[in-house]
Amino acid sequence: MSDTDRSPTILHPASGGLILGLDWLLFSENAITLGLSTLFVAAVGAGVVGLGVGVLQHRYGADGPGLAGLKGLLGGIAVGIPLPVAGTALGGSLLAISGLDAFWPPPFGTFPSAHEDER
Repeated sequence: MSDTDRSPTILHPASGGLILGLDWLLFSENAITLGLSTLFVAAVGAGVVGLGVGVLQHRYGADGPGLAGLKGLLGGIAVGIPLPVAGTALGGSLLAISGLDAFWPPPFGTFPSAHEDER
């Protein structure tokens, strides 16, 4: 594939959404079992996200099999940590490297960037 087909971000937005969404879904509901299902949920989440991110990166992110597999492995590790990462620095990093941060409105009280005045 040519360089123009490559995503401008490290992770495809669908990969970032899969990592953050499944992590939030799995570990926010883990409290119901009083943490007894933590190892099972972590293993299933890591496997599903690892495979999912690998496929998404290879198919839509234009990554080769090796790089897509590495990104899948790292995504699986992020989800396999038995804590929700969405509100952490790791979650913010995943939003940024997948381009999903562009879909969030700026926080209240932020000032426009200097480049917006150049119009």
